[in-house]
Amino acid sequence: MKPIKKDTNRIAKVNSLIEKELGPVLHEFLDWQKGLVTITKVDTSKDMKWAKIWISIFNGDDDKILNFLAKNIYDIQGELNKNFATKIIPRISFKLDTSPRYVQHIDELIREVHKEEGK
Repeated sequence: MKPIKKDTNRIAKVNSLIEKELGPVLHEFLDWQKGLVTITKVDTSKDMKWAKIWISIFNGDDDKILNFLAKNIYDIQGELNKNFATKIIPRISFKLDTSPRYVQHIDELIREVHKEEGK
């Protein structure tokens, strides 16, 4: 019979640590870029080999920023590795989170409906 392991929320802690450590690194790398880049979610695999970093971009060029991040992924990973104190360090990849834009679009549609009802 296998012993029951306690759930230590290891993945949640790793996600939080990646977000905390990667924020200043991205700020430094994207300082020249117009717009605001925010980490919205970190999704680390159960074996901790991979981590998807979901980012949202406000008032910036999505393609330009994502291409820049892709070209500099090894330097960004290296900066993360310097500040990471775990045995296994997940390999990162960046994904665009479009949910804030979708929310903004729905909000605009609701405002239009309210304007039309008020006329």
